[in-house]
Amino acid sequence: MNQREITEPTPLLDAKGRLAYPGYARRMLFRYDPRAVKAGPLARKEWDFYQIALDGSILQMTIGHVSYMASFSAALFSPATGERRSFTRMRPLPLGSLRMPVDPDAPYEKQYGGKGWEMEFDIRPRRRRLRLQANEQGGVDVDILLGREPDDDKMVVATPFEKPGLFYLNCKENYYAVEGYARFGDAVARPRGDDTALMDWGRGAWPFHHEWFWGNGAARLEDGRFAFNIGWGFGDLSRATENMFFWNGKAYKLGSLNVERDASDYMNPWRFTDEDGRFDFTMIPRYDNFTKTKLLFVDNRCHQVFGLFTGWAKLPTGETIRVQGMPAFCEHAVNNW
Repeated sequence: MNQREITEPTPLLDAKGRLAYPGYARRMLFRYDPRAVKAGPLARKEWDFYQIALDGSILQMTIGHVSYMASFSAALFSPATGERRSFTRMRPLPLGSLRMPVDPDAPYEKQYGGKGWEMEFDIRPRRRRLRLQANEQGGVDVDILLGREPDDDKMVVATPFEKPGLFYLNCKENYYAVEGYARFGDAVARPRGDDTALMDWGRGAWPFHHEWFWGNGAARLEDGRFAFNIGWGFGDLSRATENMFFWNGKAYKLGSLNVERDASDYMNPWRFTDEDGRFDFTMIPRYDNFTKTKLLFVDNRCHQVFGLFTGWAKLPTGETIRVQGMPAFCEHAVNNW
């Protein structure tokens, strides 16, 4: 498929609130101005999500909103045992009070809180600090410091929907080095030296009902750093997919994927192959991190399936990167919000 790569800074939306140039980039080159959005206020969605590996456990932290409801959440769980601890606070009708940044790399520091809890994301050019304290579950105390290489490529995509004025701007980045700790009562997790973290930064205006598949993973191999990001089923992907793999910080674009999976059982093997024969991985599932939210007209369900990925990716030079048993995930979300 032909995909449009954006290589220079460009406005995300035109005067009518439509995507000016649907496509992908390796840096955040789309200039997002929330004032240019013409879609109804209830369609707007913004979030900052982080997933951090901590010596076999997974920490997830999110600050975001869906216009009529803001969410501040964290979860610590073990894919090996299924043990899970979580924290969530909801705030109705935030009405723009979150003032979330319009660029994933822009310096940003904001504390949110209420009775008995405080959450903070502090963003700087080469590091990100994520904090949470709450007086529940025997005490929740999270302090994570993420470091990054400034020249690493990202996965950035601007995706339209069928209805004019709806769009999705997304940035994902792997390879954050991890320091710090997470404590939920008597459950404490700290990183190993090779643990990494993932950022998922999203802004947009979407249809009420939507569905997606998303997979991501990273590993430090003997001869370099490997990561991938794959996704499908969400919006009009005719100008660009979010499928990429990364080698030593450089992004290599993939087209459409062929996915073989058992739709009746998430725990059976999944196979992912790209249309050009440059990416071939099989996931053996180990844990389904199933979550659901049912609140008034909100009805969200997500099967985030963690497993071991084995396969290969081919560089433009013809060199093949082989990966054996890399922990990663692929999720299937069906949402009404």
